[in-house]
This record gives sequence, C-alpha cells and structure tokens, in this order.
Amino acid sequence: MIQFLKELYLTVFALGYKSGIAGGWQRMNRRFGIIMDIGKGVLLVWLIEFFILKGIESYIEIRIGTRFSFDSSLWAKIAISFAIYYVNYYVLVTRGHGIKFESEFNNLKKTRKVLLVVSFVVLLLATIALTVCSVSDYQHSFHIIPKSGF
Repeated sequence: MIQFLKELYLTVFALGYKSGIAGGWQRMNRRFGIIMDIGKGVLLVWLIEFFILKGIESYIEIRIGTRFSFDSSLWAKIAISFAIYYVNYYVLVTRGHGIKFESEFNNLKKTRKVLLVVSFVVLLLATIALTVCSVSDYQHSFHIIPKSGF
C-alpha cells in the first residue's frame, strides 16, 4: 500500500510534468521549457496537497468549534505554502525521485500505468469533493452564510 501511494505521488508529478510538453516553452528555449515543466509537476502535487490540508484544517476547526489563531495571518499562509512547495521540489527534483520516475513512467506495464492514471483522477475528484464540502460546512458552522429561509 505504501509503495502504491508513493507511485501515485510520483505519478501526479509525472502527469503535471508531461502536461503540455509538445510545444509552448520548449520551442522558445529548451532549458527554460524543462524548468517550466518541472515547475508544473511540482505545482500539481502542491495544489492537491494544499487543498487536502485546507479541507482537513476546516473540519478540525469545525470539530473544535473555534478558528485557529494563525488562520488570520496572511504571512503564515504564504510561508506554509512555500514550505510545502519547496519540500515537494526537494523530494521530486533535487533528490531526483520525480525526474527518475517520470522517465520510467512510459516503460511501465500498461495495466500499471492505467491503474495509476485512474487513481490520479479519483484522487483529483476526491480532493475537489473534500474542498467543496469543507468550505460549505465551514461557512454554515461559523455562520458566514446565513441559512436560507424566511
């Protein structure tokens, strides 16, 4: 199970890396295009992790019944966002795990590749559902949006 989650994490990077690879920045400058592709891969991983963590944070605040004190600080949000991005960048690019998996991704067995891509789609849909539900529950829990009715 741990191996599958690791491969799913690396698949998210590989799919982000490969998205739009047939043109764009590559035509202008090859080196800059590779940097942009790496950035897209890390950004996709970061987005999924960010929205999952925001959903979890919302449900913890609902359960506790109070908002976290650091939630109001814009600088804390920015710092945490950069920290998550650069941790992923370190693991995937600097350590080379994501780059290595991306080059091996095309050589995976077709069934394994299909399983990983379908798992990515399920993860993406689950992340969207978690985000939408947590925002709605959070707003109703803290009375940000008044309940409809007369």
